[in-house]
Amino acid sequence: MSCNTDFASQNVQKILTEDVLTLQDARQELRQLLGKRPDKTTLYRWCLRGVNGSRLEHVRIGNRILTSRQALTRFITARTANA
Repeated sequence: MSCNTDFASQNVQKILTEDVLTLQDARQELRQLLGKRPDKTTLYRWCLRGVNGSRLEHVRIGNRILTSRQALTRFITARTANA
Protein backbone atom coordinates (compact mmCIF):
# COMPACT_ATOMS: atom_id res chain seq x y z
CA MET A 1 0.00 0.00 0.00
CA SER A 2 1.28 3.43 -0.84
CA CYS A 3 1.44 6.27 1.65
CA ASN A 4 -1.35 8.12 -0.18
CA THR A 5 -3.64 5.08 0.08
CA ASP A 6 -2.91 4.75 3.80
CA PHE A 7 -3.82 8.41 4.33
CA ALA A 8 -7.06 7.99 2.38
CA SER A 9 -7.96 4.90 4.39
CA GLN A 10 -7.31 6.69 7.67
CA ASN A 11 -9.37 9.67 6.49
CA VAL A 12 -12.31 7.40 5.59
CA GLN A 13 -12.16 5.65 8.96
CA LYS A 14 -11.94 8.95 10.80
CA ILE A 15 -14.91 10.54 9.01
CA LEU A 16 -17.13 7.46 9.26
CA THR A 17 -16.52 7.07 13.01
CA GLU A 18 -17.46 10.70 13.69
CA ASP A 19 -20.87 12.41 13.48
CA VAL A 20 -21.47 11.81 9.76
CA LEU A 21 -23.25 14.53 7.76
CA THR A 22 -24.31 14.82 4.15
CA LEU A 23 -23.41 18.12 2.54
CA GLN A 24 -27.08 19.11 2.94
CA ASP A 25 -26.85 18.37 6.69
CA ALA A 26 -23.59 20.33 6.87
CA ARG A 27 -25.35 23.32 5.28
CA GLN A 28 -27.99 23.15 8.01
CA GLU A 29 -25.29 22.97 10.71
CA LEU A 30 -23.68 26.10 9.29
CA ARG A 31 -27.07 27.80 9.09
CA GLN A 32 -27.38 27.43 12.86
CA LEU A 33 -23.97 29.08 13.30
CA LEU A 34 -24.16 31.77 10.62
CA GLY A 35 -27.85 32.53 10.40
CA LYS A 36 -27.78 31.62 6.73
CA ARG A 37 -26.71 28.49 4.95
CA PRO A 38 -23.98 28.49 2.33
CA ASP A 39 -24.84 27.38 -1.18
CA LYS A 40 -24.40 23.67 -1.86
CA THR A 41 -21.71 24.40 -4.43
CA THR A 42 -19.71 26.23 -1.76
CA LEU A 43 -19.42 23.11 0.39
CA TYR A 44 -18.66 21.03 -2.68
CA ARG A 45 -15.86 23.45 -3.57
CA TRP A 46 -14.54 23.34 0.01
CA CYS A 47 -14.29 19.55 -0.33
CA LEU A 48 -12.66 19.41 -3.75
CA ARG A 49 -10.50 22.54 -4.02
CA GLY A 50 -10.46 23.94 -0.52
CA VAL A 51 -9.75 27.52 0.47
CA ASN A 52 -6.14 28.73 0.73
CA GLY A 53 -4.81 25.24 1.41
CA SER A 54 -7.57 24.13 3.79
CA ARG A 55 -9.97 21.46 2.53
CA LEU A 56 -13.12 20.12 4.14
CA GLU A 57 -12.42 16.46 4.90
CA HIS A 58 -14.92 14.19 3.19
CA VAL A 59 -15.53 10.73 1.82
CA ARG A 60 -17.33 9.76 -1.34
CA ILE A 61 -19.63 6.76 -1.26
CA GLY A 62 -21.24 6.19 -4.63
CA ASN A 63 -22.53 9.56 -5.75
CA ARG A 64 -22.83 10.91 -2.18
CA ILE A 65 -20.30 13.07 -0.40
CA LEU A 66 -20.18 12.74 3.36
CA THR A 67 -18.34 14.82 5.91
CA SER A 68 -18.67 15.10 9.68
CA ARG A 69 -19.45 17.64 12.33
CA GLN A 70 -15.87 17.29 13.57
CA ALA A 71 -14.47 17.80 10.05
CA LEU A 72 -16.46 21.05 9.80
CA THR A 73 -14.92 22.13 13.10
CA ARG A 74 -11.40 21.29 11.87
CA PHE A 75 -12.03 23.19 8.62
CA ILE A 76 -13.30 26.28 10.45
CA THR A 77 -10.36 26.10 12.87
CA ALA A 78 -7.86 25.86 10.00
CA ARG A 79 -9.52 28.77 8.17
CA THR A 80 -9.45 30.85 11.34
CA ALA A 81 -5.78 30.08 11.93
CA ASN A 82 -4.94 31.10 8.33
CA ALA A 83 -6.85 34.38 8.57
